[in-house]
Amino acid sequence: MTAERFPEFPEPADLSEDELRALLERAVPQLPAPAQRLERVKEKAARRRRRRVAGVSATAVVAVAAAGLVLPGLRDGGTTGSPAPPAVSRLAPPASGSSTASGAATDRREPTPTATGPVTGQVTGPATGPPAAATAVVRHHYPELSGLDLMLPADWGTLTAPKTGAVFTSSQDLGLPTDGCVTPLDGFCTPLARTLEPGGVLIMMTLQHNKPMADKFRSSARPATPSEVVGACRTVGGTAQTTAAITDTAATDVIVQVSVCLARPAKGQQEQLDDALTNAAFS
Repeated sequence: MTAERFPEFPEPADLSEDELRALLERAVPQLPAPAQRLERVKEKAARRRRRRVAGVSATAVVAVAAAGLVLPGLRDGGTTGSPAPPAVSRLAPPASGSSTASGAATDRREPTPTATGPVTGQVTGPATGPPAAATAVVRHHYPELSGLDLMLPADWGTLTAPKTGAVFTSSQDLGLPTDGCVTPLDGFCTPLARTLEPGGVLIMMTLQHNKPMADKFRSSARPATPSEVVGACRTVGGTAQTTAAITDTAATDVIVQVSVCLARPAKGQQEQLDDALTNAAFS
């Protein structure tokens, strides 16, 4: 048996530095760096994932589009081939005569008067301002108030409380409470069939005889002055209040005490009422 012979290499001592480096390079295989191989593997895996995601997304889009074309009834919430029924409102229909945005009449149902004060009720109506249609202004004559004359809208009503002699005029329906306004809250009776609508007005007038006070009030250029809104006025929806003392020009002792309750008056409405009180006359 012959011994295996290995290739003979020169002794390191017999080689120069350059020859030794070349010998080592030939003996050791040149492998790519592990980090480079790992990056290539990651890139291939990422490309495969992107291809799978793109394929699934395209399939889903096609399926949704096909469902919308084939099943329109199911898309709208109904049966196949039939459109969805219209939505049905669950709100109750407006009461007869109730107010609407187009300016229809307000609800005229009247609550029952109470024994100790004015009647109250909930009113529907426009958010602000008086009715759109202008009302003619005419002379209102009050014989119970020594013949007082006021220029007010023609459709305003008047009511007299026999037990107290107070006279009321209003843009809304009037009705005395069962006690006849004998003990009104804050000294201001509110004999209304319902609370004041926006732009609504209630006027309470009482007759007095006092010569010194009449002379004092007669010297005032404008008898109407804004005042604090009392609780009785607020109870019926009032937001502003005016008081006045009207006297005649004949230097008599007659004084008509006036209290005006207004609910959200429209622009210029307060001034018009003040002018009516300032230009009051007796006949």
